[in-house]
Amino acid sequence: MRILYIDTTTPDLVVAVVEDNRITNVTAPSVGVHHSEMLCKKVDEALKQANIDFTDLDAYACAIGPGSFTGIRIGISTVKGYCSAVALPYISVCCLEAIAKSRNCGAKGRAVIDAGNGYYFADYNTTTPPMLISYDDERVNNAGRASSATDYFDGAIEIIREKYKSNDFNDTLTPLYIRRSQAEENRK
Repeated sequence: MRILYIDTTTPDLVVAVVEDNRITNVTAPSVGVHHSEMLCKKVDEALKQANIDFTDLDAYACAIGPGSFTGIRIGISTVKGYCSAVALPYISVCCLEAIAKSRNCGAKGRAVIDAGNGYYFADYNTTTPPMLISYDDERVNNAGRASSATDYFDGAIEIIREKYKSNDFNDTLTPLYIRRSQAEENRK
């Protein structure tokens, strides 16, 4: 198993090669809005450190959100671009699911991630879709939290390994947007 994992949904830039018993992690914390400038260089660095090439990979994994609207698009479009050169299956990683796994939130999967502007992206159970809640919402108190992708890296890796083993691949990477982009919000 050799999977290239990319997460550009937070200010962190996560790039890792996930293998059976090894992870080559070249994550760049707190890159802000410079994901697009650094992403391909970090992918090259991860592949070189893992001593593999794109043709040695078995799948691509990508964080689909929620998170930065532009960040989600950068990660997904980059992975789809790589797939046009070396066609491989996709593994989608929901950031909220990764938080719940890394924080041991149990079956209910209570997790929140800072959405900025006084809100969290939140997921509380399997029957309600992820939502936007305010900072003062009392449900936040008992939820696993993350403000960056490095906070839930271990949960994401666990999801990737589980999905690969069970052949849980996606035909396409569909972004998980919970709110409109900042530009759309400003047009109101």
